[in-house]
Amino acid sequence: VIIGVSLAVFILLVATVFASTSPGTFPGRSIFSIQDGSSLSSIAHDLEDAKIIRSPFLFKTFVVLIGGSTKVIRGDYLFDQPQSVLRVAYRISRGVQGLARYKVTIPEGLDSVAISNIVKKSIPGFDTAGFITLARKNEGYLFPDTYFFFENVKPADVVSAMRANFNKQTVTLLPKVASFGKPLADVVTMASIVEKEATSTVDRQIIAGILWKRLANNIALQVDPPFFYYLNKTSEQLTVTDLAADSPYNLYKHTGLTPTPIDNPGIDALQATLNASSTKYFFYLSDRKGNMHYATTYEAHLANKAKYM
Repeated sequence: VIIGVSLAVFILLVATVFASTSPGTFPGRSIFSIQDGSSLSSIAHDLEDAKIIRSPFLFKTFVVLIGGSTKVIRGDYLFDQPQSVLRVAYRISRGVQGLARYKVTIPEGLDSVAISNIVKKSIPGFDTAGFITLARKNEGYLFPDTYFFFENVKPADVVSAMRANFNKQTVTLLPKVASFGKPLADVVTMASIVEKEATSTVDRQIIAGILWKRLANNIALQVDPPFFYYLNKTSEQLTVTDLAADSPYNLYKHTGLTPTPIDNPGIDALQATLNASSTKYFFYLSDRKGNMHYATTYEAHLANKAKYM
């Protein structure tokens, strides 16, 4: 009888050890995703089907013992080497995803295409086409900042993170927007132009004042940055044909603002747009050294162009 019990215990121990180890057909580097609402049983069987664990029963048992419930943490989990079922249960019940995070810094004034290229440099597998499709709809509201993204980050996650950051960073500006008398969409669109037109806060405030004044007087803004957004051309590359193009982004031909922001402005450009300086100027230009020159009349503006450009 004693021999029989010992044998049974031995067989049980061997079976437990066998079930606890990773399968011999472990898939190598793979990412296992857990969605909201997934049951523990379905997760256990999916892990078994993916050859990550041998025993769904032991997995579920360890999850309950470690986490105190059948709940697991949703997300994407990297399995780049064989692991015991105990380790797998620990990671999933504690949210240890194992994915590398990459630091991505987005400067002020970039559009969605430029942003996608920066993310791609840090995360080679990033879906730039998918990102651009989503980001174009949020142009202007993708806040420039430093982010940390997982290596398998999805375009929607990047857009969501940047849009949420915009809401967080601009919440203190909303009372000013309300008192300014312009909708937030107009403020962001104007800020995206101001962002491209000058680099110093003082010049941005003066330029914002000029552009708001021109807008109020139904005078075309006559600015070049929108051409870069829809034609990918700098001021020096523009042709007579470009300036005559019948596009809502051509603010030489059309009055008002562009249909959408042309880039994603930083907080300084947004604040300068809301704190625009009241001056006598109606015109401005930047010389080759980046210095701004202002004029009250078109004749004076032409004189500045002849002198500084």
